Amino acid sequence: MDRIIQRTNNPFSPFLLKLFIVGLLVGGAIYYLLNSHLGSPVLNKETLRIGEVKRGPFSVQVVGNGQIAAKDPDWVVARVEGQVIKAPVKAGQLVNKGDMLLELSNDNIASSYAKSQSDLQAAQADLNLLLANLDARKTELKAAVIHARLDHKQIKARYDALTRLKTTSVIPIPELEYVNTQVGVEQAEGKLEVAQLELNSFHKIAKAQTSAAEFRFNAQQQEAERIKKQFDDLSVRATRTGIAQNINFNPGESVNTSTPIAQIVDPDSVYVTLSVPAIQASQLTVQQKVELQINRKQVQGYVHRVDPNIKGSTVDVDVYLNEARPEDAKIGMYVTGTIYIQSIAEALYVEIPARVAERDSMSVYLINKEGNIARLTAIKSGALSAHYLQVIDGLSIGDKIVLSEITDRESDTFRLN
Repeated sequence: MDRIIQRTNNPFSPFLLKLFIVGLLVGGAIYYLLNSHLGSPVLNKETLRIGEVKRGPFSVQVVGNGQIAAKDPDWVVARVEGQVIKAPVKAGQLVNKGDMLLELSNDNIASSYAKSQSDLQAAQADLNLLLANLDARKTELKAAVIHARLDHKQIKARYDALTRLKTTSVIPIPELEYVNTQVGVEQAEGKLEVAQLELNSFHKIAKAQTSAAEFRFNAQQQEAERIKKQFDDLSVRATRTGIAQNINFNPGESVNTSTPIAQIVDPDSVYVTLSVPAIQASQLTVQQKVELQINRKQVQGYVHRVDPNIKGSTVDVDVYLNEARPEDAKIGMYVTGTIYIQSIAEALYVEIPARVAERDSMSVYLINKEGNIARLTAIKSGALSAHYLQVIDGLSIGDKIVLSEITDRESDTFRLN
């Protein structure tokens, strides 16, 4: 007996089933293409610096490198040309004012010095001889005046006596004797007058001759002193007591005029000069607190001066110490300094990205939560510190951004692998 078999109606025909599966595959592919950014450039995640946005106390700091320098150093320079024959002082050595730093040799100066001293001695001898001759002549003229005065006094006394006798005596006075005596008085008066005139004239002549001789001697003396100064300058000496810096000469080397010989400094009078990024220079003011790292020791200081001129990408800042110089801190030693600009109790912040704009609108590549996509996002930045950037708007706690420089910025989106 034949069994009757009943067929169950299939709601999906084979054709419809295949069509449904194809639709699922196409839809999934389209969804994947739309959400996987397969057309975006790819970045290797391992080669990127990535920063995470945090919240907490934020300190605005500027870090710079520099070195210890001396306040008000004395530069010693050569005043004459010469060849080094002695170099008794080396860099770092303590010297006293007047100590010899270099001894130079110059045959021309030495010869000129010897000749000038000889000429000065000759000029001194000529002046002394002139003064001696003038003094002797003055003595002679004074003696002539004295003799003329005595002769006049003697003949005048005789004439006066004869005059009295002539008027009172009964004995007649020879007229010839009386007249001769009267003439003798006149002659004596003339001789006295001439002797006095010669003495007066001598004073004027002697003064003129002495002035001329002294002028010649003084000129010779000045020339001798000028040459002596050149000769003395062959011995280059310390201008103050302190440490000799930047001195390095050896016998036989030539030195020209104005060649720097050494720098004399007070080892206890020092400051630090830091080079800081110019982008942060606008935040710097005098008296700001500075923490210096000197030979593994922390030393406190303050900003004394900010150089108004930018050198390349940095600005020089002079820092004075609040405390005594550490004993092991030497002039020229390299140091690191942190300048404290501002403290914010709580703020969003992230490590400084490659392209940064302080207190301005800027763009960064924000990484999605899955960590596979970096999309260009606009943010608003705040204060810039030594290592961190304050975030005002556009990012949240825990967000991660690309810190590295991305050269191909034509794409707003990158895939990370």
